[in-house]
Amino acid sequence: MGKAKLAYAIWPWRLEEKGQMVQALKDVKAIGYNAFESVESAIDLFGNNAKEFREVVAEYDVWPVSFYFWQRGDLKEDYERLKRKLDFMAELGVKRMNVQGPNRKVDITLEEVLEIINQWGELAKPYGIVPCVHPHHGTSVMYEEEIDYVMQNTDPNYIAFGPDTAHLVAGKCDPAEIFARYAERIAFVHLKDLKKAQELETTDTSRGFEVYGNFMELGEGDIDFSPIFKILDDVGYDGYLTLELDSTRTTNANSAQINMDYMQTHYYNRG
Repeated sequence: MGKAKLAYAIWPWRLEEKGQMVQALKDVKAIGYNAFESVESAIDLFGNNAKEFREVVAEYDVWPVSFYFWQRGDLKEDYERLKRKLDFMAELGVKRMNVQGPNRKVDITLEEVLEIINQWGELAKPYGIVPCVHPHHGTSVMYEEEIDYVMQNTDPNYIAFGPDTAHLVAGKCDPAEIFARYAERIAFVHLKDLKKAQELETTDTSRGFEVYGNFMELGEGDIDFSPIFKILDDVGYDGYLTLELDSTRTTNANSAQINMDYMQTHYYNRG
């Protein structure tokens, strides 16, 4: 049924040193993933050396399909930071990047966030890289009206949509409604489940981002993925579905296996 390809988000292995990335690649490859998403800090870890990065991923034959970027909320700094890293991504053949808005605590308007997003789209266009707006709990693009504002004020030729099922629910959105509304602009997807009954959030500042205690492996929470899969089928989505769990309760490899098993049964082999 499904035409999309699978990737796995490897930042839960931390990526503070190269050995952690190697372990992540070994684990996801053993489970059957051939693609992964990393974070922009991995580019710094390799000193912006795409050749060395390519040698590592080639050894395990698992390839990057996206890098995840955070906006800090400083127009000039955000612009220059992305500019420094576009050659790296282009050399690896990466065509997508996820874009998370600034933390809601940052003193910045949604109009200013939009300006940064649009500048990133123009900057990345000559490299063949499409920034995908990624609504995220606790950021300036979180709630339905914020998503609508950004998507309705960006050019589809420069900016795409990269929804995350669990973050949409955490932002009080109906994920199926949001997927349907912007189905034609979806160019990247994060899939994770969410247990609505659990207390909503914890913060682990050592990770550099918020970790929510109610995020789960696929099938372990309360999200109904079937209408989301149908929406993607209806528009012929054949890009990547990136499976992700920020904080595992067992091991990252075990969570990756649970997610793979779920997708094989409920996406690829459904009736």
